[in-house]
Amino acid sequence: MSHRFTDLLDELKSRLSRMGALVQQSVEHSVEALIALDTKLAQQVIESDQKIDEEEVKVEKGAIDLLALHQPAAGDLRLITTIIKANSDFERIADCAVNIAQRVLPLSRHEGYEVPGDLKLMANSVISTLRDTIKAFNLSDEAVARHVLRGDDVVDALYHQIVQDTLTQMEGEQSADADVNLANIMIAKNLERIGDHCTNIAEDVIFVRLGRIVRHLHAVL
Repeated sequence: MSHRFTDLLDELKSRLSRMGALVQQSVEHSVEALIALDTKLAQQVIESDQKIDEEEVKVEKGAIDLLALHQPAAGDLRLITTIIKANSDFERIADCAVNIAQRVLPLSRHEGYEVPGDLKLMANSVISTLRDTIKAFNLSDEAVARHVLRGDDVVDALYHQIVQDTLTQMEGEQSADADVNLANIMIAKNLERIGDHCTNIAEDVIFVRLGRIVRHLHAVL
């Protein structure tokens, strides 16, 4: 491939790396806003989503242009198609962060509300997973990607435990308490979705490195 193609591909990878950093910040701020019931920070997360959406469109357009104009083959083709997929997953992770941030204002009106311990644990686990995912993608690190895949079971287990415990608490409670519990479930669901998108990206990293599709094969990794 030409030097021009190489430069454009490097630029595309750098743009997606910067977008990943924005997404990581959005998730971290949404969790911080939730724990502190910081409505101002939550609003910043919501407003920052437009920039991430714009970046997602630019990355996708750049990738499609490379495919159309340079017709890459083998490893470069795998990388570009993976960039397109990861780009979409990062954008959806940011959407989940916005969904969490949107819960902050209603919860802040409930006197004495605190984020349940298991939900904090899940949030911290998801943030750690996202950081590893971004590291795996930026460095094309297969070992870190496999670590992300193995860690997804922890996030899923926490989600199911939170849902079960919360539904049990909701039985016979006042409607106001039920609203809070429902909000906690929805927050947990968005955290679980972030974990799923991280898994998608980790699978793509392995695909780039090995040319092997590992979806549904986590148990043998």
